[in-house]
Amino acid sequence: MKSCGGEEVVRYQPWVGIGASLLLGLIFIVAGLGKLLEQTGTLEIFSNLPAPFLTPALVGAVSFWLPIIELIVGLLLVTSVAAKPTAAFSLALIVGFTATNSWLLSQGLGDEPCGCFGIAETMAHFRLVVINSLYFDVGMLGLGVLILIYYPGEFSTFRPWFLARRLEA
Repeated sequence: MKSCGGEEVVRYQPWVGIGASLLLGLIFIVAGLGKLLEQTGTLEIFSNLPAPFLTPALVGAVSFWLPIIELIVGLLLVTSVAAKPTAAFSLALIVGFTATNSWLLSQGLGDEPCGCFGIAETMAHFRLVVINSLYFDVGMLGLGVLILIYYPGEFSTFRPWFLARRLEA
């Protein structure tokens, strides 16, 4: 077996997609659970956005549904059920997060807490601010792209990698 040949690289490519799926899934699970456990804080985060950004009705809907959607996306990515379609959906969510954080940064709110992980931030004794959250979003985008490129199987594969007979590039 060659140590730096093309065959060796191809052999490990599926694991890059699987690792990215696990990591992105865990991020979504922590963010979703953190917001679900502190619903009032989640509502407050979205309520602080200026009126043209979100209407009051949309604030209520987003603060209720976003943590649930994040949790579902995270569980699907960690269990590897429909990993590629879930990654594609997560990219749309992450683009929304990136747009929101970019807008907040343009308003001079880069040093304000984003509350992206809800009560999980308090429990872990850290505070993520908008500018750092934007960097985090870029990393999450990268993970989503890695899943789409390197995760084993076709886009429409719904079978988890650990139930597959073998990993194919």
